[in-house]
Order: sequence, then C-alpha cells, then structure tokens
Amino acid sequence: MKSKIKLKKSVTLFALIFLSAGLLLSAPKKPGWVKKRPIIRGYYIGIGIAEKSKENQDHLRQAKNNALNELASEITINISSKITDKITIQSGLSESEFRSEIQSTTKSTLEDFELIDTWEDKKEYWVYYRLSISKYKEAKRLRLERAINLSKDLLRKAKREESGNNPASALIYYKQAFDPIRNHITETLKTDYEGSEIFLRNEIYVSLQSLLGKIELKPEKGALSAKVGKPLNEPYLIHAVYRDDNGVEHNAFNLPLKLSFIRGSGDMIEQLFTDANGVAKGSVSKITSTDRLQIIKSEVDLLIPTDNDTASSRIVSKILRSLSIPGANLILNVSGLSVFLESSELNLGKPLEIKSITAKFKNWLTGRGFTFVDEMGEADLAVRFKVETRKGNTTYGQFIAYADMEISVIDLTTGEESYSNALSNVKGIQLNYEKAGLKALENTFDKMSESILPEFIATVQR
Repeated sequence: MKSKIKLKKSVTLFALIFLSAGLLLSAPKKPGWVKKRPIIRGYYIGIGIAEKSKENQDHLRQAKNNALNELASEITINISSKITDKITIQSGLSESEFRSEIQSTTKSTLEDFELIDTWEDKKEYWVYYRLSISKYKEAKRLRLERAINLSKDLLRKAKREESGNNPASALIYYKQAFDPIRNHITETLKTDYEGSEIFLRNEIYVSLQSLLGKIELKPEKGALSAKVGKPLNEPYLIHAVYRDDNGVEHNAFNLPLKLSFIRGSGDMIEQLFTDANGVAKGSVSKITSTDRLQIIKSEVDLLIPTDNDTASSRIVSKILRSLSIPGANLILNVSGLSVFLESSELNLGKPLEIKSITAKFKNWLTGRGFTFVDEMGEADLAVRFKVETRKGNTTYGQFIAYADMEISVIDLTTGEESYSNALSNVKGIQLNYEKAGLKALENTFDKMSESILPEFIATVQR
C-alpha cells in the first residue's frame, strides 16, 4: 500500500515538473532590445509598448505611435536654448508646451524609418523602429533649403506690395512667408537675402510689425446711441489708413478686420473688409446687454482661420498674436427700451388709490434698463396691464380672495403684439375680504416675478 502511494506521488511530481518545463519552453523569450534599450551609433531609436487586453484592440497602432514619439523626442532633445527662449517669449508658450508642440511637428515629418523587430506576450506588444541619422539630416537639409527659398520669395512679394502702398496684400504675403518655415521654427534660419545675411524668421516678424505700425483705424463717428434688444439705427464706419515711409496717408483697401464686444454684448458680423476707400461698414443686429456704456473693438485680423491646423501652424499663430495690432474702439451709449404703460388695479371691484403691482412692475423693469415715458409716441413698447380681485369662500374665520391678471405688449415699431400672458385664481387669505384681496395682489406679483416678467423681457429683447 505504501509503495503505491509513493508511486502516485512520484508520478504527480514528475507531471508537474514536465508541465512547468513545457510552459517555460513555450513562453516567448524576451529579445535583448526589450530587456535593455539599444544604443546604436548613427541611428535614432524608437521603442513603443502597448498593453494587450479585451478592452484595447488597438495595441499595434498604439505601440507604433509610442515608438515614433520616442524617435521624435530623440531628434528634438537638442534644441538651442537661445531659440527656445526667443520663441517662448514671442509665442507665450511655456518651454514644456513649446517642446511638446515641436515634438509633434517633428513626428509628423518623419520618413524612412525602419521596422527592426516586434515582440509580444499575453500582456504586452513591443515594436522597435530606427532611423538613420545621416538620412534624416540630409532629408531635413533638403526640406529646409526648399522652405527657405519659398519663404524668401513670399517675403519679397510682401515687401513689393508694401512699397506699392497695398498693406492688405502685404499682410497676406508676410503671413504666408511663415508657412514654409513653420516646421523649421527651431532652426536659426540664417540665409542670404538681397545681398545681406538675415535671420529669416526674425526678418519676417520685424517686417510684419513695422507694417502694422503704419496702419491706423479710425471710427468715422463718435459715440453712437443704441437701445437694448434693438439693432443700431445706422451702420458704424471704420476708416483704415496706411502711412508710408514718407508720412503720406493712403486708404487701406481690402483690409480684414475683426470685431468684438469688449464691454457689453450684442449680435453682429464679426469679420469685415475695408472697401476701395478704406472704409469698413458694420452693423449690430441686436444689443443684448443692459450695460449703459458698451464698447466694440475693431482690429486688423491676422488670424483668419485656415484648414492647416497643425502643431507648427499653432506656434506661428501664437507668434502672430504677440504682435502689436492696430485697433480702434467704438463707444455705444445704450438705453433701455422705452415703455408707455396703461395699468388697472381693482380690489373687489374698487380701483386702488396706490397701485402696488404697477409700482413694483415699473421698479422691476427700471432695474433692468427699461425707461417709462408719458406719451405713447415716444415709446418703443405699449404695455397694457390689468389685475382685479374677487371674493372667494370663508373657512374657519379666514377670508379667501382670488386675483386674475392679464398683460399685453405691443411693439410700436411694427404695431404687432409681441407678448401676452395671464394668471388666474391667485389666492390670498386674510382676516377680511379687503385684506385677502390685497394679499392676492401681492401673491400675483410674486408669481409674475418667477416666470412672466423674465419671459416678457426675453421676448421683447429677442
């Protein structure tokens, strides 16, 4: 019996050893590049890892993406600190943000990288890429040479347009001159231009700032009057002039402008172009803020959106934003809509000497920018307001009254009813019917404040 037990134990132990050995033999062996990152003279190395799971079926793409990020990181690690400092100051980016953007740009231009090996087990997928440093630098040199030549050609066109007193066209060419070199923004870009040695990025930037300094925007009129909820009665005009090197002023035609409220708010066209006389004509379709003083800022628009939203173009956009851009402010003196009010308040059939709801209604609207006038001909709106109470029941010595309210608003510009509403059976309880009626009136205004009055304002200012 004992011998049988020993035999079973021996067989079991042997089976476990055999199974373990089989598992070890079947497990994929990690290659050397997985165990230790290789360093190979003359090559950039990129190794990417991605987890494998039921939730993650995209591990092949993720591993490749991570490997290319590593390649780009190796390439961008030696950016000149002087260039980094200058561009971060101009663009407003932090150094880490700038390096991240440049790494993204570098990655997007990678080519001729080689897939060396892959390895995977049940949990992870690894991929190994490398890129010849000499091939990369030669390809980069050729791209840089083409970019510099194209950028200089655009710079020449910009200066020619500027000399011809066409600042709008010059602005376009100066901005376009950044495009070819946007992927080389970390290079010194030293080059020969018209017989002189220049730093191309700096030359474009300084020339563009100089041109902007010669442009002036002027509102054709002073402050304009406006009303909340209404359009401006007349278009506003902005005159753009360009002052050449001799101090002579020229109309800046076809100049792109952008407009925005820097105080207050309203609905308007936010992009304009000047006409042949250098004048841009704008309008506000509705004033939406109740601020009495509102300001519209107009400025030259350098950042008309393009489809080329890459990391490098975003850096160029931020550099452009650091420029001092000419602008002008348009002042709006805003008043609320004027109201002619007819009101009737009856408590149990008797007119009230003191119209409490009417007073509260006027105070509520006045606090939101509305004004009241005594003549209908001077008003924007005619408001007819009626409220009356009636007796209800008595219960346990308490008297109940009910109030009914109607409101109607006529837009006197169009003659049409722009708003109407009503409340019924608003209850008031007190020690006698007269006081119960007054309480019902008080409760009526509370209900009006909750929904009807905000709805009224939203409608008439729409």
